[in-house]
Amino acid sequence: MKIKSGDTLSQIAKSKGMTLKALLAANPSIKNANQIRVGQSIIIPPKGMQAGSASKNPYEGMTRTEMNMLNHKNKNKGAQESVTRTAQLQQKDGAGRTSPNTTQANKVKESKPGSIESLKKKMKKKFKG
Repeated sequence: MKIKSGDTLSQIAKSKGMTLKALLAANPSIKNANQIRVGQSIIIPPKGMQAGSASKNPYEGMTRTEMNMLNHKNKNKGAQESVTRTAQLQQKDGAGRTSPNTTQANKVKESKPGSIESLKKKMKKKFKG
């Protein structure tokens, strides 16, 4: 897809029903989400490759701080580039600050002494053998 005058990545993501993170992950050459050019080509991943990224809210999975840092009024280019890189990496890794990997989350729960998951695990071990 070619960028037209007035386009923003968040508007494109919203119109395609995907998150900004998914769009950025598909376009690793974009260093700053706020610095795209008219005529620039971007990749829109096929629906099948957008696992976990379908959303009516293009900012889903981003913190308020990250959204504010991407705001076009924010003049801190370093911060904008950092948030762009972070969003790309989080989507690529299948992780995000607001949506942890379920397997990792369960391991952490089980490791906490006194947690319900930890107690269940101990009870299973005790009554098996």
